[in-house]
Amino acid sequence: MNGPRRSIPFHITLLTLMVSIVLPLATALLWLGWRAVDQLEDRSIRHRMAALDGAVEAFLTSGLRVVVAVGSTLAETEAFKPGSAVPDSERLRQFAVAIGRYPAMAAIYVGYDDGRFLYVGQTDTLSISQRLEFDAPDAPSLLMRSFVAGTGMRQESWWFQLADGSRTPVETRQSDYDPRTRPWFVDAMRAKGAVLTETYSFALTNVVGVSAGMPLREGGVIGFDFTLTTLSRLIGDYRFTDNSIIMVASDTGAVFMESEACRNEGRTCLSGDDQVRAAMREAITRAAFDGERIERNVTLAGRGYRLLVHQMPPVLGRRYLVAAAVPIAELSVDSRTLLERAGLAAAIAVALAIAGVLVVSFMLSRSISRIAAKTERIRNLDFSDRTRIESRITEIVRLSDAIERMREGLEVFGRYVSKHLVHQIMRSPETAGVGGVRREITVMFTDIEGFSRIAETMEPELLTSRLSRYFDALGAAILTNRGTIDKYIGDSIMAFWNAPEPDPDHVANACRSALQAASAGRELSEKWRQLGRAGFRTRFGLHTGPAVVGNVGAREHINYTLVGAVANQASRLEGLNKMYHTEILASGEVAAATADRFVWRQIDRIVAAGTTEEHDIHEPMGEVDSASQHAEFLAVWRAGREAYGAGRFDAALAAFRAAAVLRPDDGPCSVFIHRCMAFLRSGPPKEWNGTWHFDSK
Repeated sequence: MNGPRRSIPFHITLLTLMVSIVLPLATALLWLGWRAVDQLEDRSIRHRMAALDGAVEAFLTSGLRVVVAVGSTLAETEAFKPGSAVPDSERLRQFAVAIGRYPAMAAIYVGYDDGRFLYVGQTDTLSISQRLEFDAPDAPSLLMRSFVAGTGMRQESWWFQLADGSRTPVETRQSDYDPRTRPWFVDAMRAKGAVLTETYSFALTNVVGVSAGMPLREGGVIGFDFTLTTLSRLIGDYRFTDNSIIMVASDTGAVFMESEACRNEGRTCLSGDDQVRAAMREAITRAAFDGERIERNVTLAGRGYRLLVHQMPPVLGRRYLVAAAVPIAELSVDSRTLLERAGLAAAIAVALAIAGVLVVSFMLSRSISRIAAKTERIRNLDFSDRTRIESRITEIVRLSDAIERMREGLEVFGRYVSKHLVHQIMRSPETAGVGGVRREITVMFTDIEGFSRIAETMEPELLTSRLSRYFDALGAAILTNRGTIDKYIGDSIMAFWNAPEPDPDHVANACRSALQAASAGRELSEKWRQLGRAGFRTRFGLHTGPAVVGNVGAREHINYTLVGAVANQASRLEGLNKMYHTEILASGEVAAATADRFVWRQIDRIVAAGTTEEHDIHEPMGEVDSASQHAEFLAVWRAGREAYGAGRFDAALAAFRAAAVLRPDDGPCSVFIHRCMAFLRSGPPKEWNGTWHFDSK
């Protein structure tokens, strides 16, 4: 027997050749690049610092002024006067429009001298506990709140406006929130003009930020919130190296926002971040009290940094300081990269040759590997990978297209044939011939009650769509429990267990599948009824017994199915549900085989029409762990059945009526109550032994 063949991956062969050429050339070109780095480093630092300074200043001045101008404009409108007849809903709508145009605002609100308060805020500023408190939707939305006038505890109303313009129902509660005590209200009324507050915790969202207030002419204040989360995100966008640190502080030197620490794993994150931040805070404090502008190179945590601290122009009477500390080594990275590329340009011919090798290696190796992986998944009947393999090589494109067409064809074919059967044929191709094996099979038949009447009142296209969803729901329960769907017969399903793959637990799996499929069918029908559509009520029949299962048909066209009386018995049990008004009926063989796994109720002992053999029929109530839920009902039912079989119809009638009180909608109780009443009037059949004989199917 030959051992495994040794081989070297194609891409490794090409890469080895490439490295032997590139390394000497790269060494020479890098030396040329490093010579020019020192000349460009100072210029790069100045440009980068200027860009950072300008970006932060533009945000803290222009950005705030734009939003404050919006608030001032609203304060001057007629709609926000205290005595205006404009409804609160219109004011809230205008707030919502403003937030939509200026997303940097976290919230807009207005408070009046009488304590009345209106608020519109973005829900993404709410904490998890507040989302639970207000029952906030998952979709993007705005929180709309209003407080009636007064002091102390008073009514608060709120709802959410979704992105499509719809809104949630209005909720109310009692709250003691008073806008007249908040910093934005107090400062604006005292200054009689637009003001910015110091950073503080917003009362309505529990988020730290800064607020602006614009007083109304006739009493009251319009305000808006800037959360530090928003500022931090925007400032973080301006950070141009992994380890650079940016801080923003008030004119008192208190830092209220700073960029996050480097989170990249590996060598790109530098140590000593806490030491650098402490030194920056000291520099900010000096600059705040001395008015000093700082811009110099310093050594922090054992490495060189460029440190910048200066004050922004005043905004509504407040000054802010911005500080930045950037490792000098990181500032020079881009300059050195540019020079390295310039050096590579000098050897363009060699670089093109190397690039060609890299491209060919990558294209061939990656494409071939993906094709091999995809064909292996197809071999295992996994058709989930729908991505076409792109390549500029014609032969690989043709191979990829052929594999994709094969995948599409096999995926469609897989909807007609069980994957278990295909796996078996692939393992043993000789089993694909006509013929079968004899084994114990559990069969399930399903049927929709009154389907013909439903079909007459529904368009064929709509009926087909409903049936597809219905078959998806029931089919999932069957396949999950190792069942094989034999065929769809109109609105019916025939499924079986223990073939093609052996399943020692096939009877229990079939019972569990029937219970889950019935539950799934009820849930789907309830959804349709809530939408005003007709629902489906499904009946199930289960039987287990010997059958021949295998390939049946002609040599050129075969079907994997079963042959035997077990299928007829399962179909007959499904039909008996109409007589007993039940949903699932199983034979005595099924119930006996799973007595320790499921809770069973013996419904009746019958002789089907056209036969002489007696059969017990049972109904599964649930798995054995639910026995306590049915114990009282089953005790009464069994007492009724015992009296019924013994011909004591007075006692049986009383027991069945008692069972019907416990479960008023129980179909078998109604059937046996009517039987007992008929027997009490006319007497039971001759030679009564408790067996019911059906005269017709």
